[in-house]
Amino acid sequence: MRYTVIDDNEMDRMIIESFFKQHLDFELFGSFSDPIEAIHQLSNYPPDVLFLDIEMPNLNGIDFLRSLPKPPLCVFITSHPEFALDAFELFALDYILKPLTLDRFEAAVSRIKSFIDIREKALSYEHYLEDDTVIIQEGYNTHRILLSEILYLEALKDYTRIFTKNKSYITLGNISRILESFNTPQFKRVHRSFAINPRYINSIIENNILIGTNQIPIGKTYKSTVSEWKKSSF
Repeated sequence: MRYTVIDDNEMDRMIIESFFKQHLDFELFGSFSDPIEAIHQLSNYPPDVLFLDIEMPNLNGIDFLRSLPKPPLCVFITSHPEFALDAFELFALDYILKPLTLDRFEAAVSRIKSFIDIREKALSYEHYLEDDTVIIQEGYNTHRILLSEILYLEALKDYTRIFTKNKSYITLGNISRILESFNTPQFKRVHRSFAINPRYINSIIENNILIGTNQIPIGKTYKSTVSEWKKSSF
């Protein structure tokens, strides 16, 4: 896997690169102090993973990622916790606060590998709808899930994870396409990365919805919508 680092702090770039030396399956594919210098390479030859600072001269990391026609998997590394919501609205895979430690780095790498493994497996996962049941073909196994049993859905870029009480399933297709194929009003979009079945909500606390032990974030653009149906439903 190829990774690129963009950070105006040379020491932080060196730390990331030194940590990656323990992972021989990752290859450095560009190290930049200025995001402007990186735009051409990443627009034409995107890496598998991008480690990206946020506060940088000329262009911040959030706007840089938005500018890419096909953004790669992205891990933000920053001293600013206040940009986390914006980062996850852009489907960031992780958000690490500086100073970067080896343990936190290893957790991010583990998340990267898990995501890529899920993505590869999802290529063989197909789903189709039969009345009120979604049928997921997983290799030689077939899973039948009632739509009413789905707690929530999570977007994984071009894939979607479907959560039930006892298990989660991966299927190929972005969350918008999956919801459209379900063709039912029972699921509510609350974030670019999440849609929920409101009947399973335990509570809503500030910017999070609690379903069982899972916290679902409420995206900035969905707050007013959530407030409206919360008034009529609770």
